[in-house]
Amino acid sequence: MNFFNNDVATFIEVVRCGSVSRAAEKVGQTQPAISKAIRRLEQEVGVPLLERGAKGARLTGEGQMFLETARRFEAQHFELVRLATDLRARHAGLLRLGITSPAADSIAVRAIAELVRRRPAMRLQLEIGKSDLLHDQVENGELDLAVVPTYSGQALSCTRIDIGEDRMHVVVRADHPLLRLAAPAIHDLTPYGWVMPSAQSAARRHVLEIFARHAAPRPHVCVEVEYTSEAVMGVLMATDLLALVPASALRSWLGRVQPLPLREFAIQRSQVLLSHPQAQWTPLMAAFRQLVLDQRPAPLPSSDR
Repeated sequence: MNFFNNDVATFIEVVRCGSVSRAAEKVGQTQPAISKAIRRLEQEVGVPLLERGAKGARLTGEGQMFLETARRFEAQHFELVRLATDLRARHAGLLRLGITSPAADSIAVRAIAELVRRRPAMRLQLEIGKSDLLHDQVENGELDLAVVPTYSGQALSCTRIDIGEDRMHVVVRADHPLLRLAAPAIHDLTPYGWVMPSAQSAARRHVLEIFARHAAPRPHVCVEVEYTSEAVMGVLMATDLLALVPASALRSWLGRVQPLPLREFAIQRSQVLLSHPQAQWTPLMAAFRQLVLDQRPAPLPSSDR
């Protein structure tokens, strides 16, 4: 029997998504291509693996038995690709790393700089992107590690190591009208626009949940950005817009912008290092992990939480 890894991976994705159409959307292929892969796999196995119906696709009895081995097959293929990549790098070292923010003083950037100093012959493929996308890239084996923020209740399928905490603040320019209120509340924010990340981001979903929980009107998003930058802070200083900014990015701007004292937005997020649950840790991956752990700040005092 000749099993193609892409067909096995497609089968697992259809099972995970519960339908051919959702699996096609997830992997960026057409439904006919997904169906063809499943048929090819079933022909090779010799029995139906999935029952298709109006409500989606579900495993047959034989499909359930095949799924367990298919998952082991996929994990072994992942490790084989990992090993081949390491061999191609000739052990000088290849690290595929994702981060969400290129801030110069972030834990991830400091760890990267130190790793490059210690391993001048290494190769680093650095991806800067959104946390959800980076998580998926680690899960799919496209990245070795990623440093991303997570919020309370956020589910992650990758293995996580907590490396720090960061409080989020709703921030406005120093002379903003809201700062004249003795105790501003969430409904006082309604007249003002926001700077926010894209609708697909975990941060934006978290903010919208807060508004919904307090029965407040949905915020009007005027500017979409992927991370807090000097450009974002410059826009805040020149407008009446609001933004949710991590404390780590706020320190150098205090005096020009100010956090609003809003109880509803007492948001504590964690910075985590993500890896594939079945990853074979290379020396470079382990070295980077140790560097970020060495730089973990002390936990915030309870009064700052």
